[in-house]
Amino acid sequence: MAVAAALGVCAAAGLAQTDGVQNLQSIEAAIQKARSTKTPVPVVVRGIVILNHELLVIEDRTGATEVQMATPAPTALGDEVEVTGRMTVSQRSRIEDGRLRRLWNGSMPLPLAITPDEAAEGENDLFLVQTDARLLSAEPAGLTGVELNLTGGHQNFSAILPGDSADGDLPRRLMQPGSTLRVTGVLFVSGDLTGNYGDSFTLRLRSPDDLELVEGPSWWTREHVLLLAGLFAIVVLIGVQLNARSRHARYRAVAEERANISRDIHDTLAQGFAGITLQLQAAEQTLDRDPRRAQAYLQEALHLVRHSRNESHLSVEILRAASRSERLDALIARCIAQLQVDSGSAIEQQITGEPVPLSYHLLNHCFRIVQEGIANAVRHAQATRISVRVCYEPRRLRLEVEDNGLGFDPGSIPGPDRGSFGLTGMRERAAAIHSDFHLESSPTGTLIRVMVAL
Repeated sequence: MAVAAALGVCAAAGLAQTDGVQNLQSIEAAIQKARSTKTPVPVVVRGIVILNHELLVIEDRTGATEVQMATPAPTALGDEVEVTGRMTVSQRSRIEDGRLRRLWNGSMPLPLAITPDEAAEGENDLFLVQTDARLLSAEPAGLTGVELNLTGGHQNFSAILPGDSADGDLPRRLMQPGSTLRVTGVLFVSGDLTGNYGDSFTLRLRSPDDLELVEGPSWWTREHVLLLAGLFAIVVLIGVQLNARSRHARYRAVAEERANISRDIHDTLAQGFAGITLQLQAAEQTLDRDPRRAQAYLQEALHLVRHSRNESHLSVEILRAASRSERLDALIARCIAQLQVDSGSAIEQQITGEPVPLSYHLLNHCFRIVQEGIANAVRHAQATRISVRVCYEPRRLRLEVEDNGLGFDPGSIPGPDRGSFGLTGMRERAAAIHSDFHLESSPTGTLIRVMVAL
């Protein structure tokens, strides 16, 4: 192996050879002799200390070797030393029974930048190397050490930081699985430090400074993708549900609007046509024997025709106003203009607040209530001044019709069974839109107030 060839540390740091220090060729010869005879061979080598925790590894520009000391000797990383011992070959070649002589303080050699695939080839065994890899997991090693499981290229490997070199917990940003780390350490091919022979190699670190964060973990982890998929599915389901509810609400609104229109037609045109039919039938039956009475029936039928025509025009006008999102006060203004010409009364309209569009249902009932209130003031109260107030309030619409007419006793007004439909109709319309109907009347005038929730 090139690791064995690298034992030519006699040229360490470019030093001149001295008596007794073997050169590269003699070291290789010693390795070959140790292999063939299976007996240790004496050697003297020089190098720089690159690992001094549990194991002692020295390196020069041509190679590196592991040293097993006969007696402990204090060394520091970067020290240049001379080692005397016996070269042996087991799983890898090393110097046993080493005796160390410290020459002087030096500096750490620059690490060899290689890829994980190059590290697994074995040519740089025991060298100080540097490589980039992605962190898979971090596990305890020894009492307080840390073992990092990494992957890079086509290789899985581990990096071990001894406990007494860790100086406490490593920064959390370095321990996030998926992070890309730049790892500097002594390379041990085949992972014999941990017994984990499934790894291509192992890097032995000296301190936490041998770890550098290159890039944080990608957000697109399997867990996050599954979370996003789940959230997307929930959002889709909510969207489908909301769309179904929206369509159902639109269909229901259309159905309710159609029901309101049909009910309005029934209460106006259909009732008018029924009255006309009855009057014409009565006129037909009395025409021969009582022409005067038949004429009265015809006059009443003619009156009902005119009334029904006006009602149909009004219903069409309300439908058009609703489709154009026309405001209630605009409809009331046209009604006031028509009644003012016919009656000669002074009718004024007051509008306050910010106008809002109303549905056909609200627009129809509110307008009919105001119309009936103005008509009653003109026809029955002999009022000379009528005030109509349309007040748009927050979440509420307030309608008021006030006159200075003769007034009346609300309790004395006959019900619809006795031919009076105006007041009863206003109350029924107010109930249909769930509004509050209030009536005040005295000899000096009448006030009708309707409060509609928006």
